[in-house]
Amino acid sequence: MYDSSPAADVDSSAPYRKETSDDGGQTWQHPRPMTGKFLRLDMTDALVADCSVDVQDGGVVVIESPYPMGGLIRYTPAPGTSNNEGEQR
Repeated sequence: MYDSSPAADVDSSAPYRKETSDDGGQTWQHPRPMTGKFLRLDMTDALVADCSVDVQDGGVVVIESPYPMGGLIRYTPAPGTSNNEGEQR
């Protein structure tokens, strides 16, 4: 799945901001810089676990966390980058 869409459509070197939410996306916490490599890994883990992956307009990706902590994971492209159009899996 790492080499299939939608994960394969992500530029592994592109900069992103990763945040988490434990309240259904009402608030986002713990922002930290990441690259597309980590986004692809999180997307792959979510798809393998049959969790939702929502690629939104502007390249924002919201993932239903497949990890024990639960909640949502959001990746937002860093300013000045170009990413995929809206797509939902």
